[in-house]
Amino acid sequence: MSTYNFSDLLQIVADTVPDRIALVHGELELTYTELNQFADRVARVLVAKGVGANDNVGLQLTNSPEYLAGFFGACRIGAVPFNVNYRYSSAELSYLYEDSRVKALLFDSEFSDDVKEACKPGSSPEVLLEVGGARLGENLAGILESVLPEIDAVRHDHDLIIIYTGGTTGYPKGVMWPHKHLFFSALGGGGFFHADGAVTHPEELVGRVSEGMALTTMPLAPLMHGAALWTSLVALFAGHKVVLSNRVNFDASHAWQLIQDHQVNIVSIVGDAMALPLIETLEQNRSKPEADNWALDHLFNIGSGGAVFSEALQQRFTALLPNLFVMSSLGATETGTVGASDVQTDEGIMRYAPRDDLAVIVDGQCLAERGEEGILARSGMLPVGYFGDEKKTRESFLTIDGVKYALGGDAARLEEDGSITVLGRGSMCINSGGEKIFPEEVESTLKGYDAVDDVLVVGIPHKKWGQQVAAVYSANTDEVSENDLRNFCRDSLAGYKVPKLFIRVEKVQRTVVGKPDYNWAKSVAEQLQ
Repeated sequence: MSTYNFSDLLQIVADTVPDRIALVHGELELTYTELNQFADRVARVLVAKGVGANDNVGLQLTNSPEYLAGFFGACRIGAVPFNVNYRYSSAELSYLYEDSRVKALLFDSEFSDDVKEACKPGSSPEVLLEVGGARLGENLAGILESVLPEIDAVRHDHDLIIIYTGGTTGYPKGVMWPHKHLFFSALGGGGFFHADGAVTHPEELVGRVSEGMALTTMPLAPLMHGAALWTSLVALFAGHKVVLSNRVNFDASHAWQLIQDHQVNIVSIVGDAMALPLIETLEQNRSKPEADNWALDHLFNIGSGGAVFSEALQQRFTALLPNLFVMSSLGATETGTVGASDVQTDEGIMRYAPRDDLAVIVDGQCLAERGEEGILARSGMLPVGYFGDEKKTRESFLTIDGVKYALGGDAARLEEDGSITVLGRGSMCINSGGEKIFPEEVESTLKGYDAVDDVLVVGIPHKKWGQQVAAVYSANTDEVSENDLRNFCRDSLAGYKVPKLFIRVEKVQRTVVGKPDYNWAKSVAEQLQ
């Protein structure tokens, strides 16, 4: 009998629809059989190099077949795959290698200099497998062609996957997810495309995959980002086709071309940083003669997770593509996918009807009463905790009245009717004269102003109020003034939420996957106040 180990789930799909296309990357297409066989070969390479159950396997790779083969290959032998941000400096990589206790590292040849500089004698990865060369480690492609040992691994539901957080508010932390828990809490348990919801056992995927429509999904973020990996896994476990861009840097025009060429049905993005260039590029394309327009009739869903997707940009998408379903979903590495807002709200960023798996926790110790604010928490199938960090685990994974909760980091309020309003990122909350201001709410308002391209809102020191609100923004025209922006905000925000400082920059700095770099914004604001 199969388990919920992700390697077993891939095997089920490959046995069910062996010749269906699973993955497209540039000119390369892999069927489910071919992807499964690729993962099997990588698993054998790992075994040949002494990697076994519970050993940690790092993936310092751009979007590629090797990323998914490495991921599933590690799962196949009970090893623990984890993401490595290939944008990190050598110092950051050195921290991550040491924190993760990495046994084997799969990395692209273009990163070999960074890997070499980051490795420390005695604590470095024991096994270096290089994709696209052999400058530092052994060439993976060459080893794949050699005679490799058979796999004799026992897989379990509780085998682990580690997903490192983005580290936007501190050092990245490795969140340990049992396969079964991640499958149900982040991937919908195989139920996103089926009326009956989540499966009750792994073999139930057979009927769903064979009977289901073969859709095409394209994640635009790097697979090292949890949202992109989760999107890809949801698609693969449904028997769908996954299209990956073969360009390292996000290119909106190239993305639209791929969406047209591969008749993509579902696109996943990470917030406004991806949404805006996609919209602007599509607007430019639609201004051309109709014969030159991208054909996008097959595209029916664009979903965002991992960063704020403002209402103003959602509306611009649907104005361009009226039949498009646009969705913004809340989630976190620690909680999995919480989902899209299902109750209308005039405050905050999301609102959820009463749910058994959602709660608001006050002061890290008790459940909120009606009307109280605290931190959004989720119960149910959750991570084990943070790898190698018991203190942080105790702070973020709590047991109250016998129920385990994971704190996602978003401030929230339990409403009188039992619904929950998500107010914004708790760690970035601004306290000005005793009033709480959540940056996301102010940012979403400012993004509704046509001249504003991007904006981050932070709190900076103020002698009287403790903190004052500052907006660091970029604009697409010189014809915008602080008064214009301030008056625009006053139309929809309480006075204390309106930024006191507006600081224009050429470009708002974000991480590679579009998450806000609030430390940078705060530094800019404090220097120029």
